[in-house]
Amino acid sequence: MNKIPDELKIYELSKLWKEAEYNFAFWDKVDIDWDEEYKKALPRVLAAKDAYEYYRELRRFAALLCDGHTDVSFPEYVWQDAQYFSAFPVYLFRFGKDIAVICVSEEYKDIIPLYSIVKRIDGKDAAEYVKENCYPYIWHANEAACGNNAMIELMYGRAGSCASFTFEKDGREFDVTLTREDAAKIKWYAETPAAAETGRKLLVSGDSFKCEITEDGIAVLKFFSFADNSMPDAVYKHFDELAEAKAYIIDVRGNTGGNSFNGHQIAAMFIDGDFQNFSGEMQTYQPTYKAWSVFRDDLKDLSLAEFEEKYSDEESIKAYRMSRHIYFESVTESTENHAPGKLNGPIAVLMNEYTFSAGEDFVDAMKANTDAVFIGSNTAGSSGQPLCIPLESGGSFRICTMRCLAQNGEDIYNKGFSPDIRIERSLAEYVEGRDSVLEKAVSLLKEKL
Repeated sequence: MNKIPDELKIYELSKLWKEAEYNFAFWDKVDIDWDEEYKKALPRVLAAKDAYEYYRELRRFAALLCDGHTDVSFPEYVWQDAQYFSAFPVYLFRFGKDIAVICVSEEYKDIIPLYSIVKRIDGKDAAEYVKENCYPYIWHANEAACGNNAMIELMYGRAGSCASFTFEKDGREFDVTLTREDAAKIKWYAETPAAAETGRKLLVSGDSFKCEITEDGIAVLKFFSFADNSMPDAVYKHFDELAEAKAYIIDVRGNTGGNSFNGHQIAAMFIDGDFQNFSGEMQTYQPTYKAWSVFRDDLKDLSLAEFEEKYSDEESIKAYRMSRHIYFESVTESTENHAPGKLNGPIAVLMNEYTFSAGEDFVDAMKANTDAVFIGSNTAGSSGQPLCIPLESGGSFRICTMRCLAQNGEDIYNKGFSPDIRIERSLAEYVEGRDSVLEKAVSLLKEKL
């Protein structure tokens, strides 16, 4: 494991502090003293014995900002080292409040039945254990949306580290002590029921998307991400076949984001002409106003609410807000519609807490410009333009620089876009291979037809 000199540790922590101080988009949303937190982090960073501990401390520092586009990534040489990224012999997934075993090693398959629920870890309620031991290192402001990251943080750690689990299955509780081991050497066992045969005709697919049509004329378009820049044109080539559909289901559940332009070009197929795709705010900073604010004793101890009640002149607004990095200018963007035409028919958009970033930008465009019905659960509430910074020690960090605002005025920061019809997939459905969200969309569109 590469040893990181103290001088480099100090520099990289300082770089993270600096870039956030001047570029982070949500200083008015977090109640922390960033300078004080820097001073608290410094001795922890210096005390880190290896790169793994060092990066965990950087991650803990960044997580204080409570933003899904602001975080620190381990170097490849760390996360590929089984000494630091070994796994418990169970794969855990969160369904609502429950943490369930959806995969288990061959060694433990007769000891820990599939779909067992984790009740306690080291004697502590499982949810509380995750809050205390996982949340400090990841974005956790939206608990539902951080479920995947929380489970990764829970499952992976130093080789040989142990935890005592209390599981529950069919009303019976049982205890098992598990030890993290090299995940590459674990032989996994799972019996996930296969989904029922759909009877859909495949029109086109790629690594991140699939477009099908049912026998009764409902097109089902699934987009796992919008990172593939060739995807819009690949879908456009099948526009005539899509135009034969009577209704459309667009599934962006679990869409991890990518390039918002690609998502907007998919949305363009359901919108007449060019359209506004985005509204947001970016920070504006003129350092002289910060200099002047030093001499404004009347501004120093005011909360934002108190300031806004007392002052309305431009000079005071700039001095107060720019000295705190919360002075913003509005930004709007429009999409030039490149779609071959417009698809007509009722639309259902499926979304959930793992619809992130460009996936949420797609939802925003569809909400603002179509009469689609939205089914599922709230999206992640994490979008915006990250500033990505590589670190000399091998990892990287990113800072969100843009405040994305919903065009319909909905508050989406760490909340996400809300659905018209709320349905959350349960563990029981997962076991049965059912998808009640998709079932509801099909039923609703058939009624409309």
